[in-house]
Amino acid sequence: MVKKTKTLNIDISKSLAPIVGSRDVVSNLKKIIDKAHAKAINLDFSAVEFVSRSAAHELLVLKEKLNKSFFKKKVINFINASDNVTEMFRTVAANRALPKSKIEAAEIETIDVSYLSKLATS
Repeated sequence: MVKKTKTLNIDISKSLAPIVGSRDVVSNLKKIIDKAHAKAINLDFSAVEFVSRSAAHELLVLKEKLNKSFFKKKVINFINASDNVTEMFRTVAANRALPKSKIEAAEIETIDVSYLSKLATS
């Protein structure tokens, strides 16, 4: 049996890249996290310059899945993120919490052009 350590820190810029620009990059991170024998994992964004919207979404989904997992539960923390990286996470999280509502179909009335021209001349 492998003993789990309390917390593991993963430097995102070294493990992935200083620019996290796609969902595929996050899948590589998932492999690293799955192999880690820790109950809590701190993802250190201190040297990360940019996180794309899709990568931020994938990271948030990963965090949620691992937190809800019964057998492989791990707590994921995002630490040392710059203001623009933090803002991207906030934006994506807000969009996930409040999805776009369905746009109600508008009732469009059809009007004959000749009717409009009669109105204009009278």
